[in-house]
Amino acid sequence: MQKISVGGVGVPVRVSTDTRFSADSPVLLPSIGEYPVYDPQAYEFMIADKLRTDAYREAVRALAPGKVVLDIGTGQDAIWAVTAALAGASRVYAIEVIPEAARKAREAVARAGVADRVTVLEGLSTRIELPERVDLLVSEIIGTIGGSEGAEHVLDDARERFLKPGGDSIPHRCVTTVAAVDLRSLVPNGELAFSPLVVPYLEEVFASVGNPFDLRLCLIGLGHAQFLSTQAEVEDLRFNDPLPGDGIDRVRLRVTRAGKLHGLALGIRLWIADESAEPIDSIVQWTNWSPVYVPLSREGVDVVQGDEVVLELKRSLSDDGVHPDYQLTGEVLRNGLSSVDISWNSPHHGKEFRAADVYRSLFPAA
Repeated sequence: MQKISVGGVGVPVRVSTDTRFSADSPVLLPSIGEYPVYDPQAYEFMIADKLRTDAYREAVRALAPGKVVLDIGTGQDAIWAVTAALAGASRVYAIEVIPEAARKAREAVARAGVADRVTVLEGLSTRIELPERVDLLVSEIIGTIGGSEGAEHVLDDARERFLKPGGDSIPHRCVTTVAAVDLRSLVPNGELAFSPLVVPYLEEVFASVGNPFDLRLCLIGLGHAQFLSTQAEVEDLRFNDPLPGDGIDRVRLRVTRAGKLHGLALGIRLWIADESAEPIDSIVQWTNWSPVYVPLSREGVDVVQGDEVVLELKRSLSDDGVHPDYQLTGEVLRNGLSSVDISWNSPHHGKEFRAADVYRSLFPAA
């Protein structure tokens, strides 16, 4: 057990003894992309994602030459702003909301020798004005749930105010996937615990919100081996089209084998340039977009092949005007047995803390 400080109060946290951080072992961590808590370690983790980095680099190099480019959420290394300039972009605007990251981005631009073509702007893109419209919009505000970092609101605003008619967007499309899971093969003892490497981020996320709450959980290692059901797609974001911001998706999952349903796995499928190539898939590939684990039953709901899971996933804009809140409701329809209601409420910044069994286990009461 370890304690973190939230508003001067110690909050116990269940921590594992495993310090490995790879797809070869289960690693529980908070979803942090929705919050202003990025540090050099988080940026390094993103850059180390070769799959993502190579796909973005190829797309930017192909589309940037001769173009005016906007990079939203450029980060401390301004990677895509610099890449666009070196590829021959005529002008590049790079926006970063975190002051320290914006300062470092200017330094990175100067080191690359492209300060004459790259302008780093500090602040929220929704509150910034550009002197001209752009030909290419680049962003990496894709969350562990596709829209969880505010992509719908931010990129729809950018498309309307900044992008020329007929301009291009990188990425092209993102859908969120959902499947029912049995955790016993991944977590044999049934006790989830945070990696000790991510405990500081818990403290920072809670500090950014102002209180502890039942935050979204990511589970590295979660994949097809734990699937009990078919996989369905929800929250379909197509970045060259108007984005709705709010929405409801209804799906039915067919149980494909007997087991205990502990929760759901949410992943993303991301097409960087277009849909001619296979998407990046966070469930089947090692990426910095770790699968989200939705806890529904700590003991597990008994299911057999042929049962169904009926789900409704609702997203609505939170009161910060950028990030969505997610709410999932549904039921497990079991042959010959009573149905079981399931629900998951996941606001971007909530007040509920230890509302569900898994959070009472992860954050034991003092």
